[in-house]
Amino acid sequence: MILAFVANAFLNILWSLIFFRLRRPDWALAEVVVLWLSIVVLIVVSRRHSRAAAWLLVPYLAWLGFAGALNWVVW
Repeated sequence: MILAFVANAFLNILWSLIFFRLRRPDWALAEVVVLWLSIVVLIVVSRRHSRAAAWLLVPYLAWLGFAGALNWVVW
């Protein structure tokens, strides 16, 4: 479970570096897909321990969908 959180945190930071530092919204958009999948994995893994924890990650997934849409528009 900790590995899923660490991977998600890494991908979250990586997106910011790709989008803002490298100024590559095209690569960042591809990374959003991987980040979105990592959140789904995080929800599945969290659900084994706590249904509430899994449900509390759903707004994060929705927020990333919105951020991905903004990334698309910028690209």
